[in-house]
Amino acid sequence: MSLLNDHDTAEDVSEEVLLKLWERHRDLHDDEDKVKHLANLMARNLSLNLLRQRRRHPIMRLIHWWEKEDDESSDIPEPFTPQQYVEDEETGDIVQRAMGQLPYNWRKIVEMREFEKMSYAEIAQVLGTSESSCRGMMSKARQKLLQLISKIT
Repeated sequence: MSLLNDHDTAEDVSEEVLLKLWERHRDLHDDEDKVKHLANLMARNLSLNLLRQRRRHPIMRLIHWWEKEDDESSDIPEPFTPQQYVEDEETGDIVQRAMGQLPYNWRKIVEMREFEKMSYAEIAQVLGTSESSCRGMMSKARQKLLQLISKIT
């Protein structure tokens, strides 16, 4: 809970830890200290992996935004489950395929803005253009990306 700051997600991580511990229960030989240490380590690593995944795929905000347009009642994010993890991985693959279909300049702007966390001023400097031009290209790139994603899915 201290790493994730989300009760539902922390609960799902703890359920995943219990499942993994159960799968290894024969190897643990009822050693309470070993079980506690392993449980803490698993929970920490699963939480950190989840946080890394969220940071690694900032473009996912576009996907969730696009999905919310279809179902406006989904304001509450779904809890993290193994199935959700697999779905997120598949969604990441879809986004990567769609990114590959974007024109080069648009793809580079999306990458600089979303993955490298560059400001529009920094992007404009790299491209040798104005900040407002970058904002316009980013808007067009997002729209095109959403169209490509809807075609792939």
